[in-house]
This record gives sequence, structure tokens and C-alpha cells, in this order.
Amino acid sequence: MALAVSSCAADPGPPPLVQQEELAEHDAANNPAPERKERTQIQVGAEPLRDGLNPHLLADDTSTVQAIADLTLPSAFVGGVRDPNLLRGATVRATSPGAMTVRYVIAPEAQWSDGTPITGADFAYLWRGMSSTPGAIAPAGYRAISNVRVSGPAGKTVDVDFSAPVHDWRALFNHLLPAHLLAPDASDFATAASDTLPASAGRFMVNSVDRGRGTIVLNRNDRFWGADPARVDILTVNAARSTTQIADRLRAGQLAFVDTVPEETTKDVFDLIPGIDVRSVDGPRTLGVTLSATSPLLGDRAAREELRSLIDVPLIARLAAGRSSELLVAQHEPPALPDPVVLPQRVTESRPLRVAADAADPAASAAARSLVDLLEQRGVSARVVSTDTASILSQGLPSGTVDVMVHWDPGAGSAAELASRVQCPAGEYRAGNLSGICYPQLNALSADILAGRVSGDAARSGVDTALEAEAVWVPLLHERRVQARGGGIVAEEPDLAAAAAWQVDESQEQGEQ
Repeated sequence: MALAVSSCAADPGPPPLVQQEELAEHDAANNPAPERKERTQIQVGAEPLRDGLNPHLLADDTSTVQAIADLTLPSAFVGGVRDPNLLRGATVRATSPGAMTVRYVIAPEAQWSDGTPITGADFAYLWRGMSSTPGAIAPAGYRAISNVRVSGPAGKTVDVDFSAPVHDWRALFNHLLPAHLLAPDASDFATAASDTLPASAGRFMVNSVDRGRGTIVLNRNDRFWGADPARVDILTVNAARSTTQIADRLRAGQLAFVDTVPEETTKDVFDLIPGIDVRSVDGPRTLGVTLSATSPLLGDRAAREELRSLIDVPLIARLAAGRSSELLVAQHEPPALPDPVVLPQRVTESRPLRVAADAADPAASAAARSLVDLLEQRGVSARVVSTDTASILSQGLPSGTVDVMVHWDPGAGSAAELASRVQCPAGEYRAGNLSGICYPQLNALSADILAGRVSGDAARSGVDTALEAEAVWVPLLHERRVQARGGGIVAEEPDLAAAAAWQVDESQEQGEQ
């Protein structure tokens, strides 16, 4: 017994469990731990991704991609106003009667989400990618650049030399990409954002892209150095796939905001849900048909005019959209009734007319299939080519193996976009000018629009007239979306691109995430 007592005294062991709990309670009462703040979250529904997240590519261009770019990527000017978060200054000077230089001074603190400074290399990357990649949106302004020179401490001074005057130079260098994570020569421009955006310099950053679940998770970018950082920690963008699914999630409070391409009954269903604000929004894009001027079957105007006359625009527009409500059919001429003469003979002697569309684009694919069916009914042998936009623009159209492409035109209406539609640099006409139509008067019109000698309605009218005269573009329908806002957010501007300014409405809890 004495040995046992002695042993206990030498090694008393742990205190009884009850004593430990009492000590813990006493410590918690006298030294309370700081309250852990929950991360704020907002769930939204939006148009699903078609391809990647590069806002500069025709293949990727959707309202969702453009909104994510606004939230994550830096731009020199926003709405024509210099972004003071990115630039300390931007000045232009004429270097000769036909040339000019713009100097950009990047803010010293401007950085990517991985801590790398934003430099002139990011400007140079965008210039190289935009001026050399088939399917780049509005490349004409970048094609006028002859050099990008980087200097100053940490490469923060950028001199951009233009070989031709560009009046709307403030529209350039929007949505910069992180050059330090990409190829120096921009040879990867078409694929650099296929899976994600590798770094951000906006108020949010892309955390994950799950195509299977249809979600894109944006996290607040804690490295954002500018004014008005994001007020929400996590923004989850869910693919809005059907009216029934979206309506159920709105009713349950699981979605605070939805921006979707409508089905036949979408707006009617949303209007009935209590507490939901609903509106229709007309976007800039137009679904249409480009006829290749370099096609062996459509190389002359007579063949293109005959094909254009066969297209029943209201019918194809309705079938492409899958609805007749909330449908903005493009202005059109009724289809011609006489049987075609030129095309049936050509496809008999040669091969079927090939109509291409991006397989990831449901509206364009549906329009292409219906157009082929219509042509077959009128005695014109035709086939659908279902592939990706990059292949159509880099191979199909230039080689003449694709005659017609159904696609969305960005339709932003900027000077660079209008100039690009009629510009035809030798051998590289598929960037902007998808039809390949090319003659001196068109290049002169493009140069006049870029220089500001023709602007506004006159510029748009000039481009529309030229494309109409050459029968290379048939618009089908204009973009219309439906937006619905429920409880859960405080938003002065109910648009996904403005989500950095949204706040969680604490008076109304969102449904389960």
C-alpha cells in the first residue's frame, strides 16, 4: 500500500474528466473566444458556359462570360472613363499625320491575385492575341498597333504605337489577361481561359469551374487594392437550365438573382412567383447566318443572293430559340417563292452545301439543322457541320470546306467592332470579317470608322449597307434575356456584372446553399 501511495504521489496522472470540463467552462466564461464571422454568400442563376471564359473570343462570348470578366479582369477604361484603380494616367499624342502613340501609366499597387504586379507585358499579351487569333472580337483597333513598348520601374509605363489613327482608343485594353501565366507570344490566346481564369485583378477571382454541376464559384479577391472591394465573400453562378428548375429555386429562396435565356413560358412563370421582380433585357448579340464569299459554291453574289432569298427568317428564328414569346425576330424580307436555279445545279456538280455551327451553342445548332432541312425541301442538297467555333474559323471557312456559318454576332456597335466587320487584312480576314468579303472600298470604310471620320449611325449604316449589298450576312434574331430578382440581396443595379456592389440582405435569409 505504501508503494502504491508513493507511486501515485510521484505520478499523479491527468485530472478527472469532470475537473477538466469545469476548468474549460471557467476559462470560456472569463476569456471568451472571438466570435467567428460567417462568410457571406450569394447564389445566382445565369446562362451556361458554351466554351471557355475568354471575353475576347467569339466562341466564348455570352452574357455570363462578359459579366464574369467585368468582375475579375482589369480594364484601362470602363464606359469610356479611365479606371483610376488600374491607371494613373493615359495620354495620346500624334507622332505623324497618320500615326499616334498612347502612353499608359499603371498604378504601382495594381496586382494580380497571385501577387504578381500588373505590367506592360499584360498589355502586350492582349495586343498579340487580339491581332492574330481567328475569332477575336473587334480586332481592328489592335491591328492598327505597330508596337507595345514597356519601360519604367517594374514595367509600369506602356507606350502603344499606332500605325493608323484610332479615334476610340479608349475602348482598347479592356479585360486584360495575366501574361505571366500564359505564353509570351500569345500563341495560347484561343485556349488560355478554356477551363478557368488563372489569375484575377478585379474585385472577385475565379475559385472553381465545375461544368458537370454547372457552377462557377467566385471568391472575393482579398488582394484587390482599389476602392470599393467586393462586399460579398462568395458568389456562386449556377447554370440556369430550365424554367421549372429556376422557378423552384426562386420560390425556395435558393437563388437571389437570375439572368437567363427564356423558354416559351419563362416570364409568365416568374411573374406569378410572389416577391420576385421580373424584367426583360435586350442584349447586344444577334444570331445570324454568315455566307462565305470565298466558298466555291457561294463565291459570286448571285449564288449568295439566291441562298439569302430562301431563308425563312421568322421560321428559323423561332426554331432556333425554341419559343415564339419574348422573341425579337430580325428585320427581314419574305422568302422568295420561285424555285432556286443556281444552287441546285452547283451542289449537283460539286458537293452539298455545308452549314456549320458550334456544337456547344444550342440556338446556333438548332438554326443550322433547320436551315439544312429547309434547303433540302427547296432542292438544294445541304449538310450540317457540327464542330467548334475555332475549327470553323481557322480551318473550315478559310479552306472553303464550310460555306455557311450560323453564329452569334457580338453586336456591341463600337467603332472597332464595326470596322472589324469590313476589314480584310491579307490572309487573316477571319478575325472580325467572317465572310471573307474583301475589296478596297471596304478597307477604306474600315479605316474611316477607326479614325472617327465616319461615326455613330453613319458608321453602322455604312457597314450594314455593305454587307447587305454583298449578301454575306442574314440576321435571324436579337438577344433577349429575362432577369428575376428575389430576396436575399441589396442591389442598386440588378445586373450580374455589378455584383461586386451587392450585399446580403440580412433581413431575409437566403435558402439553403
